[in-house]
Amino acid sequence: MTLNIGNTTFSCKKLDIRRELRRTDINYNTQGDMMIDLVRRKYCIDATFEPMTGQELAVLRESCGQIFVTVGFDAPEGYLEKEFHVMNEPAPEFISVNGVKMYGGVKLEFKEK
Repeated sequence: MTLNIGNTTFSCKKLDIRRELRRTDINYNTQGDMMIDLVRRKYCIDATFEPMTGQELAVLRESCGQIFVTVGFDAPEGYLEKEFHVMNEPAPEFISVNGVKMYGGVKLEFKEK
């Protein structure tokens, strides 16, 4: 499974892509009646990445450094590219793979703009 963030492709151990209903605008009149309630379906992605080297982690952090990033992924509608907000910064744990120091358990949560 892969996830494209900006111009870089990352390998994922686990990729959870779902659509959630999110309220985008709610206004009330002076009597308390709801005037507008726009509800939209937006993508949410939870990605757990394969163990990565320090250099790969630096590239991931650089790719997610902006408030909004372009993410490409496979969906039932086909390949999509959408703008997402990165909800957290990659915070890895150290692991050893065949004697090489790697970063494992790197997870990111993306919410569609």
